[in-house]
Amino acid sequence: MGVSSKGKRKLVYSGRTYFWYVQQDSSYFWCMRPNANQIEELFILNISSDDKGFNIAYEVGQSKFTQTPHIVIKGLEFGGLESSYRQGWTRVKTPIWDDFIITPSLIKTIIDWCLLQKDELIIVDFEGNPV
Repeated sequence: MGVSSKGKRKLVYSGRTYFWYVQQDSSYFWCMRPNANQIEELFILNISSDDKGFNIAYEVGQSKFTQTPHIVIKGLEFGGLESSYRQGWTRVKTPIWDDFIITPSLIKTIIDWCLLQKDELIIVDFEGNPV
C-alpha cells in the first residue's frame, strides 16, 4: 500500500515518486534541538517515497542554529545504513543546507544526499550529540 497523497506535494525524481509536506507542530516529541521551548512552533519537513521505503523528517531552519543539523531516518532506505540493524528512528548529522524556504530543488538535494552511499555517518541522539 502506497503513501496517502492527500495534502502532500508530489515530486517525480530519478524515475521515482516522492511525496513531501511541511508539518507545523508545537508539541513534536522528538524535537531536534536541545532545550527547545515546547511552546515554540516547529516546522518539520517530511519526505517519503511512494512505497514508504524512503522516509525521513527534517526540522526546517536548522541552518540558523549553532548545533550541527541532523535528519531523522524513519524508513529503511538510506545510503550507508542498509546493512546495519536499526530499531526505531535513527538520527544522522547532515550537511548545512539553505533550508529557510522549502523548494523542490531542496527536496531533490536532500533525497540525493540521503540515497548517496556514504563512507562514514555520524549518528546522533535527539539533541544532536554524537552517540
